[in-house]
Formats: sequence, structure tokens, C-alpha cells
Amino acid sequence: MPRSLLVLLLSSLPLLVAAQGCSDSASPAAVPPVADGGDGGELPPPPQTEDGGPSGVDAGDASDGGDKAASSGGSGGLACTRTGNLGGGRTYCVATRGGSELKLAVPAGGSGALRLALYLHGDGAGAYKSDGAMKALITWADAHHALVVSVLAPNACAWWQAPTQTDCTPNATPVPDAEGVNADALRAVIDAVRGAYDVSNGPVFYYGSSGGSIFLTRSFLRRFGDRYPGVFALNCGGEKADRAFAWDVASSTLRGSTKLYFTYGDQDFLKADIEEAIPYYGGVGFPTATKVIAGAAHCAFDGHGRAAEVWSTFLGE
Repeated sequence: MPRSLLVLLLSSLPLLVAAQGCSDSASPAAVPPVADGGDGGELPPPPQTEDGGPSGVDAGDASDGGDKAASSGGSGGLACTRTGNLGGGRTYCVATRGGSELKLAVPAGGSGALRLALYLHGDGAGAYKSDGAMKALITWADAHHALVVSVLAPNACAWWQAPTQTDCTPNATPVPDAEGVNADALRAVIDAVRGAYDVSNGPVFYYGSSGGSIFLTRSFLRRFGDRYPGVFALNCGGEKADRAFAWDVASSTLRGSTKLYFTYGDQDFLKADIEEAIPYYGGVGFPTATKVIAGAAHCAFDGHGRAAEVWSTFLGE
């Protein structure tokens, strides 16, 4: 039986889910192979240019975690369509950019340029809808003078699937975002936040859960990794790029400060894809780190806590 069919069958089985680790979905949809898939982990084909011009480093590069980097100089804040409650008198702003809804909370106190912490949910968007991710990350964000931004996939369902797919149930037919359209949506969110707030040009702090991790590795990093380098907390998901990088991934300058941290359980049904992705990205030049949790099924660990731990580790704390 082809592995893709086996994964789809396994994805419909009940999965153990930790209270905070994978609240997005009890049975995440599996990712089928893309027709023009990769080359077994070897170096990708020569880089191509997308979006009408050569790749460039919009967000800059800083090896010091962003403390001494230049900043975006943005001001004015985002116009909120509504606000939400994080408890303890804290609120967040809800806005829409690039076809995606986002929730943004500013840190309490502090001064100077802000770090940017981004959360990309798994299938079903449970921790986005419940505000569970933002509530868990706000303490880290306050301590590190960071904006915490939770972003909803354009289809309000799954980051790795096309905007036209709005059904994340186990029996739904997958519609992969083969063209990487969702990467444009996240880019629009990042640009909007940087234009509205004074955001450090140092590393972006990414946190992907399940399908969010798949999207960040397979699509966003491939298309815009040079523009928005950063630290990627990739929980219970990750795939090698399915197409050529849109920028010169062989350039250490363009790779910048990016480091990929993969965390998953040894019983995760996506384990094979993750363990194929790790040497692939290491092979094209990205520093990687891996934590395997013994006995853990898909996302059956405290993913929010792990993301904060990864970010702090990156900063040398």
C-alpha cells in the first residue's frame, strides 16, 4: 500500500491529544504527496525568481537575536474590526490582511523595537479559535517585548490546504496548496504588522503546530525564507520543500539567522515525513535541532510551552 494512502487511513484513527499541545484537531488530516514532489533530500534545483523580481532580504539579518538590529519604523497600529479578551485585563486586536484574519496582542511595558512572535495553527484551528495559543504565549511575549500574532489560514481550516478547501474533517478529500498561495497571505500579514508597529528586523519567532509546521517548511520557507529569517518552532509536523526554492538557498547571507527546531513524538503518524525533512533542510544549509518525545502520539505534548522553550533557547537563555 502506498505510504500516502496508509497515512490517510491512520489519520482517521483516534489520536491522543494533550490539552495544550494539539488542541487544533483530534485527528489532523494527513498530507498526500504532491505530484511534482522533491528529489529525495538532495540539493534542490537552481533557485527561481517569483513575485516579479529577484529575492531580497526585506527583514534584514541579525545574529544577536534582534536586540541591535534595525527596525521597521512602523507606527499607528492596526485598525481592529473587533477586540477579544485574554483575561487579566488584557485584550487583543482582530484584523484582516491578505485574506487571513489575525489576532494581535501588544506586550505589557517595555520600550524600543518589538520582536514578532507568530503562531500558525494546525487543522481545525482550535487553538486559534479558543485563543489558547495567545494566552499561553503572552507571558513569553511580555518578557521579551514581543508582539504575539495568531494567524488564521485563508480557508479558516488548514494552512497546508488551498484557500478553496474549508473541510478539515478526516474523510474530506485533501486539496493541497500546491502553488503556495497561502504563503502570500502570511507575507501580507507580516508586512502589515511591520508597517503598523516598530518591529525589529532581527529574527521572526515562528511557531507551527501540525499542518502549520507543514506549511512553514514546505511552502513559506521555500518562498520567503530570505525575506523573513527566524527561529522556527516546528511541532508535530514538517515536510521538505516540494518545489525549487524561490531564492538562493545556498547563500548563507540570505539564510541569515534561521534555525529549524523539530519536535515530535516517536508515535506520531507524520514521523516519516518529519524525519525526511530534517536532513533535507540540514543538507541545504539550515541549522536544525530535533527533540523526539518517547511514547507521544501526534501533538501529544505541550506544544505552546515547547515553542516558548525553543524561542528562549535560540536567544541563549
